Amino acid sequence: MLIRVFKSNQKVVNVLVMLLAIVLWLPSFFIGVDIDSLNLISTQIKWLDISIALFLIISQSIYLNFIVNEYKLIQQSSYLTSLFLVVLNSSCIWMLDLNQVVIANTFLLIAFHQILKLYDVKNSLALLFNSGFLVALASLIYFPSILYFGLVWIGLIYMTTPKIRGFIVSLIGFSVPLIYFFCYKFMLGSLSQIQISDYLLAIFNVEWSSISFLMKASWIVIAVIMLLSFMNLTTALNKGMVKTRKMFFVIVIMSLLSICTLFLNKGDYIATFIMLSIPLSIIVANFFQSINKKWLAELLFTCLFVGIVLSYFS
Repeated sequence: MLIRVFKSNQKVVNVLVMLLAIVLWLPSFFIGVDIDSLNLISTQIKWLDISIALFLIISQSIYLNFIVNEYKLIQQSSYLTSLFLVVLNSSCIWMLDLNQVVIANTFLLIAFHQILKLYDVKNSLALLFNSGFLVALASLIYFPSILYFGLVWIGLIYMTTPKIRGFIVSLIGFSVPLIYFFCYKFMLGSLSQIQISDYLLAIFNVEWSSISFLMKASWIVIAVIMLLSFMNLTTALNKGMVKTRKMFFVIVIMSLLSICTLFLNKGDYIATFIMLSIPLSIIVANFFQSINKKWLAELLFTCLFVGIVLSYFS
């Protein structure tokens, strides 16, 4: 039912995106979660933390869906990308709170849009500066985001005719927030106290053994859908317009860089999954759009949705 609704291109579906996000996040206001082992950013006001995170997720889902429809990354305009970004960012109870990754993803999503704009543009310097600047901001909030600077250069090489000026301008954009950060630390007299190990932290210190059976089952369903979606993606990479193929290549690289953040966050698979949610939402939405048998798409999504909701209370 939901898949059929979100395949629509009616703008009113945006309201359903918001309602679905609120329904999925509503339990977080009432279910107590042990956050002693979590290195979360916080305002110290629970309802405010959750509200900010929920607002960011809803905004990201609407914005990402706009990007996907703008560049026709899915055959027909729909709101499937919004649907899956909300669902993937609600796939376990620990995600239903304000954290550094969700904030960083906001900047990375805007940077991703800037990179896609590079295709067939005459003057790309402003876009490259913006992309580098946004990635640097994200890395100051969540350090593993620094890997996404590689995506800026890959976009430069693959989406445009690369010139040395482009590399330099993107590097300047990336350097500006870092220079301000180090100057700020210098003015406070705490520059010498900066240690890289302080930024290589696991936000979600959750042991696999402590996860409930239902939550493991829901993640297995997610893993199966991911596998099927990536297999389906090979079709998009081999067919379609050159522009679409290049953009999907960037999305694949974005996925790989997200997975590589595991090496910088002490194996924090939940934080890595949140970073992966942006490219993964596009890939999964593309898969569900391509499923011809409506009952199969609805069955897969129902298993995913029910599994996630039940895992909240397990």
